[in-house]
Amino acid sequence: MLLDVQKINKSFNVNKKEIQILNSLSFSVNHNEIVSIYGASGSGKSTLLNIISGLMSYDSGSILFNEKLMNSEFDFIEFRKKDLGIVFQEDHLLMEFTAIENIMLPSIISGKSKKRAYHIACDLLDQFGLLHIKDSYSNTLSGGEKQRISILRAVINKPKIILADEPTGSIDESNKEQIFSLFKEIVKEYDASILIATHDNNVSKISNKILNLSKGKIN
Repeated sequence: MLLDVQKINKSFNVNKKEIQILNSLSFSVNHNEIVSIYGASGSGKSTLLNIISGLMSYDSGSILFNEKLMNSEFDFIEFRKKDLGIVFQEDHLLMEFTAIENIMLPSIISGKSKKRAYHIACDLLDQFGLLHIKDSYSNTLSGGEKQRISILRAVINKPKIILADEPTGSIDESNKEQIFSLFKEIVKEYDASILIATHDNNVSKISNKILNLSKGKIN
């Protein structure tokens, strides 16, 4: 098992009232698996991903990644550098950088030289049929191309798990199929697992496991 989430609770204080967002939530993600979590807006999907990535604390429960407890002693900075990739609904590409430069960034941050990062990014673009746009700036790319570049940026360090928050939320139907194909290839080629938070039923086509999040719990 790659990720084991057990009885996670999370609440926020809003106008002096405690709002329970996650309520004894439990699920797991195995190696080489695509897991989709469905839930309406405000159901806690993004909160859950923020907790797993270490950007937000939780009130109680436990999370294990590769059998290591993700607690106050867990090295979340190293985890985000080497083992975690994040894909957002919006591409968050840097407009002043080309496609390949955007993809290179996590590799450089993790300590690789620019030359090495460039070669890795080139290989990625070539492998997934996007080499022809490597020198294009984001404002010249289509929505689907931007999202695929952001996904390659998330996988350049060969993370063990990718968290995808509504990755098909801002693209059309034809581009969704390309994103789905890319996710399947990444799992196969990079020995990765993907956890997708979504309200798009189409994601079920590529999911090994489908979970429903409602009232803070997985049903």
